[in-house]
Amino acid sequence: MTSEQFEALAKLIRLRGGQSEEAARRVLVGGEAPGAVAADLGVTPQAVTNVVRRCKSALELARIAAGH
Repeated sequence: MTSEQFEALAKLIRLRGGQSEEAARRVLVGGEAPGAVAADLGVTPQAVTNVVRRCKSALELARIAAGH
């Protein structure tokens, strides 16, 4: 996913910045491992997994809505 795509997705699902958005960006755009991102940001791996899952779910729904 590109940075531009991530920005659109973040707006769509109303990510409010902070650690959740940073974690999702690093995993989805940067390709970093969720566990490493969690350790680096001082959050639980579950928190990173949850926000990434939320993003992926929203992306799939957007694709369905767009007919892709």
